[in-house]
Amino acid sequence: MNTKFGPSRKPGVKKIADKTGFSPATVSLVLNNKGTFTEETKHAIRQAYTELSHDLAVSEGKPFVRLLIEETIAVHNDSYNGEILRAIENECRLLGFEVMLNFVRAGDEPLSWLENISGLILLGGGLITDEIVQELRGYAVPMVLVDNYTHMGEGLSVHSDHYGAGYLATEYLIRNGHTHIGFISGPAKYKPLIDRYAGYCAALRENGLTLVTDYITPNFDRKYIKGYYEMKYLLELPCRPTAVFAVSDRSAFGALQALQDAGLTPGRDIELIGCDNISGDQEIKRRIPTVHIPRAEVGQMAARFLLEAMRGNELSGKVIIPGRLVLPETSEAAAGGAQSNAITAAAGGSESGQHFS
Repeated sequence: MNTKFGPSRKPGVKKIADKTGFSPATVSLVLNNKGTFTEETKHAIRQAYTELSHDLAVSEGKPFVRLLIEETIAVHNDSYNGEILRAIENECRLLGFEVMLNFVRAGDEPLSWLENISGLILLGGGLITDEIVQELRGYAVPMVLVDNYTHMGEGLSVHSDHYGAGYLATEYLIRNGHTHIGFISGPAKYKPLIDRYAGYCAALRENGLTLVTDYITPNFDRKYIKGYYEMKYLLELPCRPTAVFAVSDRSAFGALQALQDAGLTPGRDIELIGCDNISGDQEIKRRIPTVHIPRAEVGQMAARFLLEAMRGNELSGKVIIPGRLVLPETSEAAAGGAQSNAITAAAGGSESGQHFS
């Protein structure tokens, strides 16, 4: 595994066009996340890219791992998963092996993901269910779950402390004097979002506050304006909350738009906090606090632990990396010092730190 390889070759646009039957212009636009195409077209081109990359890696004798992620996640346009993915790819190349991206679709046959691979990385949840993880474990292939885990606790998973992040965000609002705190939810199929909700509930309970079910928004699942209709729902309550924890920065951005449309000011009329600290959401950074989720560190650790598993050092359990509070107009460097350990102290029963056996 210490063998050094040169820069990896990638399949050319013309080869992908020949394989799929689409024009080179269409292939180039899809691979660069430009233009408007059907999901079937994008899937065909991305799948051809993956297969041709696999063939090149095999022909060059390179060890490689397959990275699985739900296809409904727009990886290249998603700052959250995109940062984890880039960290995994960069770390894997430093360690001497390649990563082949594979989009998981409903009805896929898990056995097809195992051909000629040295290991598996499963990023996120959704279609990557506990049942699929259990089936893959049966083939004894080195495997690491990233930003996901099984409820049975089997195998090795690496993720941020999402429970602690939810606790920290909610306690921040409580310390600011709020007792009526709403929660903008996300899809239940993603465990990190459920864990953030659990942290929200724990912070309320441990501070003697009642969980008001009306303050938990339905998930309206609007693809491009997450959080907007959820915040409108909270604003229309007879007794609306004075503060709101949005489960993600994307939801917080939609919530900000809803507040603006209602003529309300965040921090004055309703206090709002997000979660993720996505670098591209400058509007979030300027106007509201958020909780930093260490995505790059999660990706790097996942690659390193997978290498250990590929060397025969079987590990199990959870590697959990804590986050930190980031205030508006505050750089990460300034927030990192005093707040770096705050999540551990605040989260009480949260599983912060690294745990494996």
